[in-house]
Amino acid sequence: MSTGARIVLAIIVLPILVTFAWSLFRQSVVTIPAGRIGLLVVRGRPTDKVLLPGPHWVPALRKRQSVEYPALEMSLRCTESPGQPTPAESYAPPLRVTLGDRAQAVVEVTVRFRIDPERLRLVHDRFGPEGIWAVVRDDAARAVAAELADPAVTIDQAFGTERVALERRLSEAVGAALDADGLLLTGFALGAIDLGRAGELIQAVVRARLELAKEEAEADTRLARVTHDAELAPHLARIGDTALRYRQTDVWRELASRPEGMTILGPGLAGAAAPADADQADSRTPGEAEGSPGGA
Repeated sequence: MSTGARIVLAIIVLPILVTFAWSLFRQSVVTIPAGRIGLLVVRGRPTDKVLLPGPHWVPALRKRQSVEYPALEMSLRCTESPGQPTPAESYAPPLRVTLGDRAQAVVEVTVRFRIDPERLRLVHDRFGPEGIWAVVRDDAARAVAAELADPAVTIDQAFGTERVALERRLSEAVGAALDADGLLLTGFALGAIDLGRAGELIQAVVRARLELAKEEAEADTRLARVTHDAELAPHLARIGDTALRYRQTDVWRELASRPEGMTILGPGLAGAAAPADADQADSRTPGEAEGSPGGA
């Protein structure tokens, strides 16, 4: 082969070799975006190699691909008021459970978690990218229901300092359930607990206790009024109904503040205007009251 032929051959072949080498190089560089991790799959079989965010050299001479998973923290909210789902946050209905004392409850919880990179292959083999939310929901529901079904768990533990201990106990149970599936629990929050009719009874007892405390707090004031009325009684015959008009506003105010309310009997709205009339009467001087038709 002459020198000229060799030069022509080099001019033709060399660019082809360079282009092929550059294409092979580019195909061998796998870039994982920020906030994601990748699992290397060779010929359809997952490997134990985890690709962290950034560029990675993976020879393109073998058939391979990377399956991406979220690396950031994710959140599952089991609530009655769901929002708009995002790639990092999902929603589910609240958990319906039975407590250890057989009381029915609807529990809202929030589970924050992330994938353990060292066990990414386990997550890939069992659930894949699309099955993570389902397994978190099932694990959380199963763990919470099992812990709340313990005979030692009663309605009383849903309130006060015992609620903090119960939340810690549920967090440990949910964390253990997620850990078995290659997920790490980063946060757990126990939300509202709806106890149904049992909760209504508890609220009724609380209201009754507060109303009793209110009655006891107003006892001194009522006793002072009774004493004042007793001292005023001997003078009623001399001053007419002026004293009664003086007390009329307080009587209307006391009736209006009763928990059971009050019922005004009378045609039309005549009775409803009584409080306003009482306020007007209270603002008049004793001389004006005596000179009015009511004071005559």
